[in-house]
Amino acid sequence: MLLGTIMANLSDEASVVETLASLEDLVLFARMREAAAAAGEPIGSFASAVVGTFVARADDATWLSLMAVARKAEDPGKACLRYILGAELPASKPSCSCHH
Repeated sequence: MLLGTIMANLSDEASVVETLASLEDLVLFARMREAAAAAGEPIGSFASAVVGTFVARADDATWLSLMAVARKAEDPGKACLRYILGAELPASKPSCSCHH
């Protein structure tokens, strides 16, 4: 799937959930849900904002990295989305409350 098609579908909640699930990255999916809930936004709106933030902030090196990811991927659109979301989302907090 093309990145442009994926981005165009970010406003459709069902499509966003399906697309995120198709990335086969459960940790990233959970981080997206957690961050969207914390922001009080539907996951589609939040995903769209995350992509927009990436586009606005990315420097030349970041774009070059994204293009390298796309070039090596079997599905460049999904690989780019995974890269963008992973780069822009805050790191997850450990769920373990034990003090090692």
